[in-house]
Amino acid sequence: MEFLKDILGEDLYKQVADAVNAHNGKPENKDKQVKLADLGSGQYVDKGKYDTTVAEKENLSGQIKTLNATIGDLKKNNADNETLQTTITDLQTKLKEQQTANEQISKTYALKDSLTKQGVLDPDYLIYKAGGLDKFTFDKEGKPVGVEEVVKPYKEDKAMAHLFKQDQPKPPYHPQGGTGGTGTANPFAKETFNLTKQGELLKSNPEQAKAMAAAAGVTL
Repeated sequence: MEFLKDILGEDLYKQVADAVNAHNGKPENKDKQVKLADLGSGQYVDKGKYDTTVAEKENLSGQIKTLNATIGDLKKNNADNETLQTTITDLQTKLKEQQTANEQISKTYALKDSLTKQGVLDPDYLIYKAGGLDKFTFDKEGKPVGVEEVVKPYKEDKAMAHLFKQDQPKPPYHPQGGTGGTGTANPFAKETFNLTKQGELLKSNPEQAKAMAAAAGVTL
């Protein structure tokens, strides 16, 4: 909270700091601690801190409300100090910006996670291509909804295929004789019978396993 000294000045900063510390020091506020961070650097919350950001999100509104109440008291008790009134108003604006920034961060990472689950390789680019975060819908908890429908047109666009994971189809199997013409021993054939290989093949490529079994005269 030290960054507020330049904004508030020593005297007002001390009043705010004392009020915040008094709030945080009460046992009943153990889980409702007020903490302020300077977001001016532009480095808000990286992916490594996302889980912490989400965990604290529910407390953020309460923190802002408590601090705004404290500032409101200071404003009321110093009504004749025009400079102080302006400074407090600026601080309230900064608090609102902080709240908005945290909400945007949470939404962005939640959306990226959802896009990744849809097979998107570059979520940032797809968000940009779609027109930004505002083009997506979120519920009241900040979780994205309807992502699959938004992504669908891009998946169907061949020019956008590089943005998505592509399933690698297994080559068709055309059995010829006991080995299927591949030079691989047929684990179902009498002369190369192998239960372990059969199990592995059934698990990795059921279609090929059935074809090899049929080539060896075995019905699965």
